[in-house]
Amino acid sequence: MILGGGEAPWKREGSKPRFAFVFNEEKEEQDYSSWDMDSTEVRKMSSARNILKHMDLYYGNIFKEQISNVEEDIVEKQMFFNSSLLYLIAATDGNEDSIGHSKLVASYTTLLTKDLGIEDKNFLVNIQRGALLHDVGKIGIPEFILRKTSSLTEREKGILQEHPLLGYEMLEEFDFLRKAAHVVLYHHEKYDGSGYPFGLMGEEIPVEARIFSLTDTLDAITSDRPYRKGKSFEEALREMEKYRGSQFDPNLLDIFLSMPVEKWQDIKVKTLASLRLPLIN
Repeated sequence: MILGGGEAPWKREGSKPRFAFVFNEEKEEQDYSSWDMDSTEVRKMSSARNILKHMDLYYGNIFKEQISNVEEDIVEKQMFFNSSLLYLIAATDGNEDSIGHSKLVASYTTLLTKDLGIEDKNFLVNIQRGALLHDVGKIGIPEFILRKTSSLTEREKGILQEHPLLGYEMLEEFDFLRKAAHVVLYHHEKYDGSGYPFGLMGEEIPVEARIFSLTDTLDAITSDRPYRKGKSFEEALREMEKYRGSQFDPNLLDIFLSMPVEKWQDIKVKTLASLRLPLIN
């Protein structure tokens, strides 16, 4: 199994980015036929970058230190770091549901990765960070699109589908998040090539994104929404089986489906309980 993610497709020779972003801080009314970010989205993106810069200064050297003989110290710093990432989501999004979803899918993803037999600590750390921040690019998407309860127009869908690129471009400049950014960039790709933003197929999609696709979908199906009640884990697993080879990697799906339902239920109970406690003690 290949553990590393590749570089962004538009950085390969002869490739170009699918989307271009224009930050317009002065424009008051937006013409979404030619989308610019308005001042609200610009402020959110700027705020997120400032938070990341401060985290980079504080954590950058810590995680480069070789202190393998002090395992508890490393674990404590990782927990504090992940709490800081959740505060980043809270500071830039302000949506309680986003924080809960991010923490839950990060827990699910860590569980699945370990059950896949992946023991590489760097891989585990990076996929967990990527899971926490997978939707961070949505802070650059107009609020009315994110909160819209009716069907999105084709143009609005196109704008929403830019969030993986926005998130990736925000994170890739920081060494401590560069590998985690692969989850952010590729988490909406599908195994049969019908996903976005690049329409990658099969093993063209980094394995961390293929793993995350499973846990993200599991949470989406089992969580309550304003328009429907969340399904049981048993129902979710049966539904996901239908997308073998289309949305999901068949080999990863087999292992995912073989895991006891009780594992997912236990993780959900513990994670939701932790959300009622302070993020940093």
